[in-house]
Amino acid sequence: MNPYRRRAAYLLALLLASCSSNSSDATDHHDAGSEQDISNVIYVGGVTDEALVRLLDVAPKNDARQAVIVDSPDLSMPLAKNSPATLQFHLATEAVRAPGLQPSEDTPAIWRRPWHDFLRLLAPEGIAHAHGTPYNGTAYYLVISDADSKQLLQVFTAATSFTPEAVDWQRLSQAAQPLKLEITSAFFEENTIPAGGGPFVGGTFSFRIE
Repeated sequence: MNPYRRRAAYLLALLLASCSSNSSDATDHHDAGSEQDISNVIYVGGVTDEALVRLLDVAPKNDARQAVIVDSPDLSMPLAKNSPATLQFHLATEAVRAPGLQPSEDTPAIWRRPWHDFLRLLAPEGIAHAHGTPYNGTAYYLVISDADSKQLLQVFTAATSFTPEAVDWQRLSQAAQPLKLEITSAFFEENTIPAGGGPFVGGTFSFRIE
């Protein structure tokens, strides 16, 4: 065989072997992000849809330190259907802060964000900041499903509280009860999740609206 052709054939064989090897590598990622419909997600507080895709692309881990504690409302009691309840929660590793006190450094707050983030916080909910400033900080993905596991409401937020719109609350109250709230959290740097940043299973909570 011509030496140049022999060399070309050798390089081609190496390339094919490399491709075959890469395709069989194990990975921690899964395709939940591509399967999950996020077209109706409500975005709050400067988070981006790119960050949410990163969160959904990795199976969440169980870590007791990242468990979510719901402060209010009391989910053990039926919630009134005529008025949307404000969901407030915190991570197990964080102390509950009294109203009126300035938040600590890890709390997402308007006065602690750069000016461009402040402007983004004024934007209407439900708008994904797809090509804006990448998100940095902790964010929470909330999913509420009905008794048949049909997803009714998805929220991706930088805050530890959320109040549904009246129309969404009415839809939740008319759904098959009990409802299920699932919370997942992650820490982001420039829309990506660094090592040790999650995502983490926050918890699953059952409640009723009557």
